[in-house]
Amino acid sequence: MDDLKRLLNLMMGWATVFMAQDMLKSLAEKALEAEKEVLTKTLGREPTHGERQFYRDLQWQMSNREKTRQREIDREKIRRLVFGEDSGINPKAS
Repeated sequence: MDDLKRLLNLMMGWATVFMAQDMLKSLAEKALEAEKEVLTKTLGREPTHGERQFYRDLQWQMSNREKTRQREIDREKIRRLVFGEDSGINPKAS
């Protein structure tokens, strides 16, 4: 009986993994299809592989630029905190 329970638990675990993988695959396919539709509408024709890659690269660059800008803002806040420029309090003077 314990072997049967163990086997059923193992099978349920694998079924869960396969379902999750199928859901992620479906989500990725929908995202790629939506991307293709946007490019097709913009270009007025089917995009080539190179154009789709260029589109993704530009999206990544834009996202990375926003993250870089936020990182710069955060570093400036930390610098001001350390040197006490914002509050007039110098934490190093302690």
